[in-house]
Amino acid sequence: MAMNEQAKPARQSSTVRNLLMAGLIGGSLLACAPIIDQRGYVFDDRLIERLEIGKTNIDQTLAILGSPSTTSEINGKAFYYIHSRFVRESYRATKEVERKVMAIYFDRQSNIRDMAVYGLDDGIIIEIVQRTTESQGAELSIIGQLFSNAGRFGDGGVDGGLIKIKI
Repeated sequence: MAMNEQAKPARQSSTVRNLLMAGLIGGSLLACAPIIDQRGYVFDDRLIERLEIGKTNIDQTLAILGSPSTTSEINGKAFYYIHSRFVRESYRATKEVERKVMAIYFDRQSNIRDMAVYGLDDGIIIEIVQRTTESQGAELSIIGQLFSNAGRFGDGGVDGGLIKIKI
């Protein structure tokens, strides 16, 4: 009987250790799970089916689909409904994995002329050029800025910002 009582705590500690290990492994796997972020317009196929080329006008389109993500006035009016899906995996940067752009083009009578759906593969990657315009004068470092006003007091008025008190 004395042997069973001593073996019992050893079994309990191994069970607790196994549960802790399973929790640690499970937590590690959850930390690696991707975070999915949906952005933009949520498409509903039932609503899109209600749009008819040549019959549905701008006001009806707005009533059915709501406000577009963006609009254009180039070569006639156009509405663009944009949806993107981004995925972030653990420490990696967020990456856009899916994009759907539904373009609705209107004719001169404000009726739908054409509709098109574009994906991520249809886009053109534009490299952003970061340029700055240099300003006139000297650029001061942070230390220079701090000490440039040392000894300057007042508002810069004619009297030098001095306060005059009449007695």
